[in-house]
Amino acid sequence: MGNPPNAPWPGRPGPGAQPPYGPPPGPPGGPPPGGPGWQPGPPGPYGPPPPSGGGSGCGVGLVIGLAAGGLVLVLVAATVVFLVARGDDGGGGDGGGVQLRTGKIAGGAEATPQRDGSLEMARPGVTSPVVEIYVDFACPHCGDFDRKHDPMLKELAVAGKAKVVFRPMLVFDQSRQPAHDNSLRAAAALRCVGDGARWLTYQDALYARQPDTLETPGYTVEDLLLYGADLVKSDDGFASCVEEQRYAQSVKTVSRGYIDSGIQGTPTVQVNGRTLASSDTETPEALRRAIESAS
Repeated sequence: MGNPPNAPWPGRPGPGAQPPYGPPPGPPGGPPPGGPGWQPGPPGPYGPPPPSGGGSGCGVGLVIGLAAGGLVLVLVAATVVFLVARGDDGGGGDGGGVQLRTGKIAGGAEATPQRDGSLEMARPGVTSPVVEIYVDFACPHCGDFDRKHDPMLKELAVAGKAKVVFRPMLVFDQSRQPAHDNSLRAAAALRCVGDGARWLTYQDALYARQPDTLETPGYTVEDLLLYGADLVKSDDGFASCVEEQRYAQSVKTVSRGYIDSGIQGTPTVQVNGRTLASSDTETPEALRRAIESAS
């Protein structure tokens, strides 16, 4: 009979168990990201909210926008997102070279990387509803979103109730440092992971080691190689791809495409092409209802 459709979600693997889509990232025999006992999925409790005030974090009601070629600060009353700041980078292809392979997830779902840097996760034959998640790895709100919602999204995909598409992007322009460079290095490194199961594991590692604030340097090349130590050993091209930041230009190009299509902040969630309101993403239960109502 095999595993039931929704195994092993929403529960987390027990001590010593492997996550359903591959081994935890990190050096073989060394401590996994997040410290002893770390497993992919949300740590409990979720931890403190992003720091506020003085540009040290997201700030309550503070959004960063681009107007007339300069940064302006806008106060909003809704849930905070990061407005997209358009850069001036264009051109470039996908960088080439990485072979993309569908990875199997316990319970019968599959994870398939796409040439644009996204990843589709679903049971074979499931095409709707399509849940698209636009994220920036330097955005603290995206890390909070992942901790809250990732297990539920994977549960729906494994159960055959949704097709989930992760869309990493670069939301900060070059004037917002070190957030811009942090984000760009992380997204480009993820593009170097060709296997869908390992892609998910690597994404978990990026969120587990997310810089604390927008002003915190992080995601160094050395760190990015450490997160994929198993890939360094098994894939001759992974290390050089990360070191060269082979996909950096493509990340910029794809991000501009998302911006031009109407994506105005991260995290953004679309279900069958409709952008959800903040009230639909406040809790996993609210997001589940929004997805299931679109089925």
